[in-house]
Amino acid sequence: MKKAILLIQLIVIGTFYSYAQNTKFFPEITLGNRAVSYQHFVDYNFSESWSINNVTLFDTEYNNEDNNIFFIRNMLSYSPNKSFKTNVAFGVKNPGSFISVTTQYLLSFSNFKAAYAVGSTYQDGFTLEQSLSLYYSKPITESIEIFSSLFTVFNTNLKYLDRGIQQIRIGLKKEAFQLSMAFNFDQFKKAEKTLENYGIAFKYNF
Repeated sequence: MKKAILLIQLIVIGTFYSYAQNTKFFPEITLGNRAVSYQHFVDYNFSESWSINNVTLFDTEYNNEDNNIFFIRNMLSYSPNKSFKTNVAFGVKNPGSFISVTTQYLLSFSNFKAAYAVGSTYQDGFTLEQSLSLYYSKPITESIEIFSSLFTVFNTNLKYLDRGIQQIRIGLKKEAFQLSMAFNFDQFKKAEKTLENYGIAFKYNF
């Protein structure tokens, strides 16, 4: 199953790059105290209403392979207007493959963006999924901005937390390049296992 997901991912990314003029690609590398991680977001718009995107994360711990984290999600989105999206996604994450359906609300200003999504994910059972993304920036010179961002996802079966992710970035942006302090937190079933990673993140917005 994982090989099939990876193959589909390569096909999706190949499709993105074959239409590069409509593609956004945001890779990031984090060097942390516990692990080094790579993640990216790739987005392609078919039209004003339809888009597909891919999110990939690989987190490799220096001393313990059992704590490696992987997350690959391919998502098809429909936007009836600028404020709402309906998403259908599939992929693989610790501990296996998943599929989800969510509804998303987006709010955007010149220096502030927010997105909240709620829906259901199936991975060895159904869970309620909620995600929140916040981004704020402010110019401090003609070419440099200070920014902060928060991304968080929670999956719960209404009895306990099944999976949680929080990522915080605080740093500087010059044109397409971002340098920031990075704080990553991951919780697994019933939060019996939690992982933290603090470090420096390098990101480039193509």
